[in-house]
Amino acid sequence: MEKTPIVIDTNIFIDHLRNYAPSVQFFNSLAEREDIYFSAITETELIAGKHNNDKQKREQLLHFLHRWNKVILTNQLALRAGDISREYNLDVPDAIIAATATSQNATLLTKNIKDFRKVKSLTVQEPY
Repeated sequence: MEKTPIVIDTNIFIDHLRNYAPSVQFFNSLAEREDIYFSAITETELIAGKHNNDKQKREQLLHFLHRWNKVILTNQLALRAGDISREYNLDVPDAIIAATATSQNATLLTKNIKDFRKVKSLTVQEPY
């Protein structure tokens, strides 16, 4: 049976960076998978964190993200995100993440089920 591709929301990465055990275990379980994606907006949100003032921590973050597939924000993806934001009253970063997941025919893994569940074309799950 084929596994469904997944897009990982920013909050799951944040848990891992905070060394939250369930998140660390979750990421360890993905080691052999090649169908793991994240949105470029997730990278932006993570880089915006103050701990990235430390160049070593910033490099560690970028190295960790490099293990997964970053989905670049194209014009087509931006237009879809704008539609999602307007239709479902989602903040633009969340709409970009939702559009990323739908563009990859992927399940979105997030702790923010409440907001993302509104998007009819999106499959959403909590990873832990």
